Amino acid sequence: MSPIFPSLKCHLFEPSKKIIWTIVGKHHEYWIDLDLGYCSCDDYYFRTLSGKGMCYHLDFIKEKTNSRVAMVHFSDSEYYDFVKSVVNDNFLMIRNEKIGLG
Repeated sequence: MSPIFPSLKCHLFEPSKKIIWTIVGKHHEYWIDLDLGYCSCDDYYFRTLSGKGMCYHLDFIKEKTNSRVAMVHFSDSEYYDFVKSVVNDNFLMIRNEKIGLG
């Protein structure tokens, strides 16, 4: 059965059951940690951290956590490399936008 929201993926690390979500937004792929209430989008920094409410991605994922989404399983030993890769991708995205490449 295919996921209802193909742009939304749940990355499950086992055996810890740590979850990191990724979602393809209008401009980029963002990563979300619901336990931390964190999203890598610009709106998170301008809206959520300033106390004006949740970014769209956090709200969307909170609403859809019980929906049929793509689940990707990883070992806990892969967590560090996964997060490192996501952070690096976001760094490159930000850097390219600042120098006009993105």
